[in-house]
Amino acid sequence: MQLKSFLGGFDKNLSYLIWCNETKEAAIVDPAVNITPILEVIESNSLKLRKIIITHTHHDHIQYLDDFKYYYPLIKIIGHPQPLKKLGDVYQGVDHHENISLGKTMLTTIHAPGHYSDSICIWNMKSKCLFTGDTMFVGRTGRTISANSNVKHLYNSVYSRILTLPEDTVIYPGHHYGHVKSITLKENKNLSNFFQCNSLDEFRDVMSSFEKSRRG
Repeated sequence: MQLKSFLGGFDKNLSYLIWCNETKEAAIVDPAVNITPILEVIESNSLKLRKIIITHTHHDHIQYLDDFKYYYPLIKIIGHPQPLKKLGDVYQGVDHHENISLGKTMLTTIHAPGHYSDSICIWNMKSKCLFTGDTMFVGRTGRTISANSNVKHLYNSVYSRILTLPEDTVIYPGHHYGHVKSITLKENKNLSNFFQCNSLDEFRDVMSSFEKSRRG
């Protein structure tokens, strides 16, 4: 599997174009940035855009969805089975651990509620990559200050689902908030106390301290 990241959107958003090396079938993970440079890469590599995968339905992550649908009116939109925003008749919900095919590449869905109730991550075991949306960034998790977020759910998603994956898995988050765009799970765990907690209470304290620092 090949991938290319694109930076832009409201707040250092990251969109990803991924494709199967053999079949050239491609997908977008989060249509969050201006589509022009993405379309140029699709054309220059003779890719066939088949799917758009939504990590969650916060507006900044679907800002350019309609633009893609204009150019690709029959494209499949894929995400959580209970999205909090209506995404059209071609929308397909995927269950936890359901597979998504992209040519000869297989992607696995991981439900990851917490930052938002319809959050999912997308894992490709062979390429050792995980698209985390706003569930995990370089150096910290997503926040839980808005409606439909839940710190306990986020803790379970991070510690019971994401951090149980192989340590050499590279995360590709929904925003460029760290010193690098992507990082292995092992490096991220060593980097940040967000990923060193031994209990939910510890995690709550880390999250609370982070929010206080933002207000300071």
